Amino acid sequence: MTAIIQALARWGAMKSGDLYERVKDDFGSQRSFERALADTPGLLRLGSRRFRAYALCRDGVESASIYVRNEAGEDHLLGSLVALAADQWAFEQVQEAKPWMQLGWLGQGELPVYQGLPWFMDAFRPAGFLGRAWVRQHAEAQGWPLDVEAWTDEQIVTAAAQVPWDWRGNLSIGPAIDLPDQEVTLANRNAEYAIRADRAMEGAVIGASAEGEQPKFTAVVAEAETVRPVIVKFSGRIGGDAAARRWADVMVTEAIANQVMTLHGIAAASTEVWIHDDRLFLETTRFDRVGARGRCGMVALMPLARTFNYHGPQNGWVRAVAHLERLGVVDASQLQLTEHLATIGHLLLNNDMHMRNLSFLVGDGWPHALTLSPVYDMTPMRWVPSAKTGLVPPLQEEPVIATDDIDAKLIAAEIWEDTARHALVSDEWRSWAASRAEQVRRAL
Repeated sequence: MTAIIQALARWGAMKSGDLYERVKDDFGSQRSFERALADTPGLLRLGSRRFRAYALCRDGVESASIYVRNEAGEDHLLGSLVALAADQWAFEQVQEAKPWMQLGWLGQGELPVYQGLPWFMDAFRPAGFLGRAWVRQHAEAQGWPLDVEAWTDEQIVTAAAQVPWDWRGNLSIGPAIDLPDQEVTLANRNAEYAIRADRAMEGAVIGASAEGEQPKFTAVVAEAETVRPVIVKFSGRIGGDAAARRWADVMVTEAIANQVMTLHGIAAASTEVWIHDDRLFLETTRFDRVGARGRCGMVALMPLARTFNYHGPQNGWVRAVAHLERLGVVDASQLQLTEHLATIGHLLLNNDMHMRNLSFLVGDGWPHALTLSPVYDMTPMRWVPSAKTGLVPPLQEEPVIATDDIDAKLIAAEIWEDTARHALVSDEWRSWAASRAEQVRRAL
């Protein structure tokens, strides 16, 4: 093993000058070093001739072709993801690089290499209710762990390339695949959703791209001359089941929260809620989809926080986004909006504002390519049944957080008031929501 291979295997990709400083005692002169570079197998040359860097390709790992689908539904090859030594990855573009690809580059953005799988590849790490079913099927076939967090980066990429899925966002490994049997019409929507809910509870993968532990599936709703890709959450059968009844109640409030925030000028995913087959269905129109085939880029806060070495609380948005703002990854307006949304969440008793429940749309602006996505999963999770025991927490008065955000209080009060008037909630939830609305109004 040559000194060059040893250095790159141990320390990862380096600019030419830094690599020479590491190995110059083995070569003596710059000319000898450059001749050795030309003869080194598995070497990847990065950057321009003026700012050359080098990395060592990882043995036995094939590159993955990454495609992007635009809002018109057209697929374009972006380039190839290449596995490197020292747990690094590089991206070789076949067209002009997208500005957002520079986010997370090493060497203060000068070295076009990522430590670990790039943040924009997080879409290919299945999670939540739907992700578990997909992971189980693939893990059993490959003999891999059932916990996707135990998969290596190589396994994540390999699985995504082998098994078609409707990945969230606008990237795919290989050309994007439109899953069959997704479309429903308004006329057959109720009957079809009832069937899909039953199948999802039996462990079938019905659609994809949605995280979170609440049972759900995806679909495409055909309306006149348009189609709407949607995510559909559903409760258990409500009759005689206190846990299913409580889930139905909090899902109604989730739907109302998005509707009220939209009326107040906050971008939120469009929602609709109804009861059929003794289940409550919450249908949310996807904001990472445009019509039948178009897509737009999105990424959750979690992989961005990891990429930029955030080590603070994982169940909270503001500190993580503040960390990104200090590093120049997002601008101050995104931090201010995050603070506003988090305050609304606290007033709604959403104690599950983890870093996969806040996402960014990925655009081509620079230096700030990221803007907060429409709000989703704004749910009063304080009151959901226990995941372990199924016990339903008794409703009781909770303190209103101290805040100077008057608009957040107004929005939260309106959400609780609309909940108290909604026809689909239980009498218990209706009474508590009315009381909570009065409590928030008093805090104003």
